[in-house]
Amino acid sequence: MKMEIKSNVTVIIPCYNDGKFIIEAVDSILNQTIQADRIIIVDDGSGQETKNVLKNIKNSIVQIVYQENKGVSNARNTAIKLAQTDYILNLDADDYFEPSFIEKAVDVLNNNNQIVAVSSYCRAFKNDKTIEIINPLGGKLKDFIVINNGRASSMFLKKSWEAVGGFDEKMHEGYEDWEFWIAILEQEGTMYIIKEVLSHYRIKNTSRDQKALENNDFELRKYIYLKHKVSYETHFDFYVFQLLMQNSLLRNSINKAKNSIEFNLGKFILKPFRFFKNKVVK
Repeated sequence: MKMEIKSNVTVIIPCYNDGKFIIEAVDSILNQTIQADRIIIVDDGSGQETKNVLKNIKNSIVQIVYQENKGVSNARNTAIKLAQTDYILNLDADDYFEPSFIEKAVDVLNNNNQIVAVSSYCRAFKNDKTIEIINPLGGKLKDFIVINNGRASSMFLKKSWEAVGGFDEKMHEGYEDWEFWIAILEQEGTMYIIKEVLSHYRIKNTSRDQKALENNDFELRKYIYLKHKVSYETHFDFYVFQLLMQNSLLRNSINKAKNSIEFNLGKFILKPFRFFKNKVVK
């Protein structure tokens, strides 16, 4: 049952050409069991189709800001500067939350001053079909230096955002949420994970996350490492051991693939063609 109780939460939604999905994202907030104080949508230079959708959103707690395209980090920072609550909830315009997320996340933050951010298990889906359930671990700074153990769709303290100067606006290609978690956890504290599927992450044919992984992974990791080098040096042994373990798992996976029935069958089938090719070349 929806309660008209102020949550001390501002929901920020950066939006870039997500007119097809933004209504579902907004509705998932309006239908929460406790109401957000405000929803701030920052239209980051979208085309007219998305702008037309945004203009038709009529709700007293929704504020829409229009700006030229400056990237997701800038859009988030623009919204958070306008927020007047202690808690900030980030939601990408093509994703959505289960109705109880705000209530459960606020309860966690209200009752533990060591927690600076709250996320949850997440359903990744494509065309309404579930692809996987993502179970981030959360934790302290050490838990984030090798991989991102959080989710972009999370609630966090505005004072933590202020302490680190906001989202890094130089990170145009991705991983800005990972870097942000490292930055705020350097101030001490923990990210708490609600062990329920309370958020839904849409996988599109061409996504920013996919491009970052395929085209910019090394450079982005290098940037994060150099920016937070002191933290990596502080946890150097842990960092190296984790990399060694990942390398070992990768090598084992490659070895198993090479020794698989399918791989050997493929080599057997191709053997006559290789023989013929060698004869022709000679």
